[in-house]
Amino acid sequence: MAQNIIGMAQKLLTDNVVEKISGLLGENKSGVTAAVGSALPSILLGLMKKSSEPKGADALFRTLQEGKHDGGMLDNLGNLLSGGSTTTDFISSGTKLFGSLFGDKTAGITDLIASKSGISKKAGSSLMGMLAPVVMGLLGKVMKSQNNFSLSGLTDLLSGQKEYVKSSLPSGLTQLMGVSNLDNLGRQAVQTAKAASAPARKIWPWIVLIIAVLLALFAWRSCGREDLAKKASETAKQAATVAQEAADKAVGTAKEAATAVQGTAGKVAEQARDAWAALGKFFSKKLPSGVELNIPEFGVETKLIGFIEDAQRPVDEKTWFSFDRITFETGKATLKPESQEQLKNIAEILKAYSKATIKIGGYTDNTGDPQANLKLSHQRAEAVMAELVTMGVDGARLRAEGYGQEHPIADNSTEEGRTKNRRIDIRVTGK
Repeated sequence: MAQNIIGMAQKLLTDNVVEKISGLLGENKSGVTAAVGSALPSILLGLMKKSSEPKGADALFRTLQEGKHDGGMLDNLGNLLSGGSTTTDFISSGTKLFGSLFGDKTAGITDLIASKSGISKKAGSSLMGMLAPVVMGLLGKVMKSQNNFSLSGLTDLLSGQKEYVKSSLPSGLTQLMGVSNLDNLGRQAVQTAKAASAPARKIWPWIVLIIAVLLALFAWRSCGREDLAKKASETAKQAATVAQEAADKAVGTAKEAATAVQGTAGKVAEQARDAWAALGKFFSKKLPSGVELNIPEFGVETKLIGFIEDAQRPVDEKTWFSFDRITFETGKATLKPESQEQLKNIAEILKAYSKATIKIGGYTDNTGDPQANLKLSHQRAEAVMAELVTMGVDGARLRAEGYGQEHPIADNSTEEGRTKNRRIDIRVTGK
């Protein structure tokens, strides 16, 4: 089993070190401790995501090499955080490192960590600048100790962190990062890249040899013996040229495909980040039952609680709220694991407001067969209802119905619109 990078980092970040960090950031120690607990798995998830993208693992490995992240600075971590120009330079270089590693996801990750721990965004940015080189240093240190400071060593180490990351990852981070299945990260991109380029590297030399032999044989049969060596040489060169051109074209096609995949992944991640940002800041909400939820200010939980508590808002058939953090397997009614957080929140809300009854509506876009869409939407609504019952909500208080492609809320002619139309809504039927 791979060494636990999060556990190793936590051992380095002693109570004394965290206290120093708190002083540097001007934040209370409890908030910084919570932020560190969320930041470490978040950084690792980002590195795992990067290593799973085309060319990402190679770029990450080069950063390790060129930045000399071999763990040497970890022995001096306390002094690096003692203040002064040394600390300022350390945080500055670490912030640049974090930005270079995570690109356009940098701000989203920082804001998420800050909002969940209650520290300022500025403090969150500085903290990530402190922790990014720590995590990178630990990766390099482990690889060096195992005599496996290589690209494969890096991808092996990162893929082995999945279980550790799962157990401590802050809610919402997978959606922000555009990660639908944590188990698929790791070595996938490296293996795909090898598989794409290997045929061109391995098979073309044999093709060159075969073509050369055949053309040489043809030349021998059609020419005098004195011309044999000359003709064979010429035809072999021609065959090599043709084969090389074909090989270059094959490799070029593979690169184009990898670039296209990377572009698509970037667009998906960007859409996920935008959707996450629209939910606003997370805050703590205490329910009448005493349970405290960590929910976004514009999320469905906040809207549902507000509607139930507002005696001036009557129950009607037009007021629906859309779930914003539940997803299904493509073309199926199987809920993905990242849906659990929001479903648990809704279950706690319903248990806290015991008089409330709800209806769950399932919807699709207009792609495909209308009857199949209607069936799928109903199955998905029922899947949500069944999950709430499993979480302790009385099934008698719930109803589920599928509406298929009816009642769209966005333009089905665009992918963004179709995404919004594939949804699950909730309506209060009694309070």
